[in-house]
Amino acid sequence: MKSSFKKLPDSQIDLEVRLDQKEFASYYQAVREKALASVHLKGFRPGTAPKELAEQALDQDAVFNEAAKSAIHWSLDEISKDNEWTLIDAPQITVEDSKDMGIIYKARLTVFPEIKLGNYKKIAKKVMADKKEQKVESSEIEQALEWIRNSRKTKEDDKAPELTDDFAKSLGKFQTVDELKRSVSDGLLFEKNEKEKERLRLKMIEEIIKDSQVDLPEIMVKKTYDNMEKQLGPIFKSSGKSEDEIKKSLMERARQNVASNLVIYKIAQAEKLELKPEEIADDGHYDYNYGVAQNQKVFSFLEKQ
Repeated sequence: MKSSFKKLPDSQIDLEVRLDQKEFASYYQAVREKALASVHLKGFRPGTAPKELAEQALDQDAVFNEAAKSAIHWSLDEISKDNEWTLIDAPQITVEDSKDMGIIYKARLTVFPEIKLGNYKKIAKKVMADKKEQKVESSEIEQALEWIRNSRKTKEDDKAPELTDDFAKSLGKFQTVDELKRSVSDGLLFEKNEKEKERLRLKMIEEIIKDSQVDLPEIMVKKTYDNMEKQLGPIFKSSGKSEDEIKKSLMERARQNVASNLVIYKIAQAEKLELKPEEIADDGHYDYNYGVAQNQKVFSFLEKQ
């Protein structure tokens, strides 16, 4: 088997493969024998008809096409393994020649992209140095308590209850107003810390992407865009944006999303951050949960740099 290939943009590869007569014959004979065994002629049980008659009844084109399909499948699999290619879309195959029972075929492949990471540890350390300590002001606590009181207004007089120990007890797990205030303060601090963590993670991945080389496969971008369009399209349309504005915005998000996922995957691979079964939620959505768990593991690693 002889093969040659040329790398193209968007993680695509043009491949040409030549199988000579001897190499193709093994595939052809296997398909031919199977076809002969299934030939049904009147007066004979399947597989018992004289070979000469069975051969006359064979659909030679169908036999060749099936043999070519088998040869292409297995040779392409072998070439992909040798070159460490992971196909991420169905290959586009064209059989160019089939003289002397050998075949020449061309394939346009879309493979998992090459990713050259930048100095992600240095970037992570620099970003984390910008982490801001979060505090909860007393005015924020009072505002939250006011919202809670107003949410408990009675229909009769539209009056908010007083902030008393009895009111705190009525909310379930509190005995005093001070306990309620501490809980509100803790909740607000947690929300602020989560927002700060999200801000840092977003900045971190954006900077790492800028410092890396990622050849985004358009097929991955398109699939991500299509999913986003289904989920976010109606929301964007209700905002009054034009179709072109919506498409541009969603496409930018899709490209950023794909780039983020690829970089996170590559960091996990480079640092051998393997997931344990218990780290992946078991609720029937394995692929999604795997991605969430992997993201968490990679960001936890980066945050410690």
